[in-house]
Amino acid sequence: MNDEKTGLIFDINHISALPASDDEITELLRHVYVDGGFTSSEVAEKIFAPAAVRNRGFLLTARVSGANEFAGMIIVVPPTSKAIARAKANECEIHLLGVKPEFRGQGLGRDLVAKAINHAETNQWSKIILWTQKSMLAAQTLYASFHFQQTNEMSKNGIEFLVYEKTLS
Repeated sequence: MNDEKTGLIFDINHISALPASDDEITELLRHVYVDGGFTSSEVAEKIFAPAAVRNRGFLLTARVSGANEFAGMIIVVPPTSKAIARAKANECEIHLLGVKPEFRGQGLGRDLVAKAINHAETNQWSKIILWTQKSMLAAQTLYASFHFQQTNEMSKNGIEFLVYEKTLS
């Protein structure tokens, strides 16, 4: 992806192509979710452990081309993963979209979601399910722009979430 505003080029690849280090994953998720006020440090230590994050599914990473700086990530959780929380057979979930603050507003989150949708379509899964906190208005707008429909609400770890689904063709 090439951003016209900054001229930065992002490379988005599956983890096997450009792996993210444990430190990069921890730093990004802590910064986005804990420092952003969306998750407590105690919960983050349990759910953001790099091995647990990697075991969820297909980790798509974004780096600034040339500089090789880690800029963001998203996880596509396949139907066979133990991390599946709401999806049924032949459905997948999206977890932990995160973009470093200095790369926000440049379309990187949009590109990561598009790559995740493409990955799900390539695998011929019938639906994508995700959830986002009620306070994450930018994420809700992003998902709506991809025609995700809010279908439910849920509570987890004392936090209220909106559940979204997208049926794939």
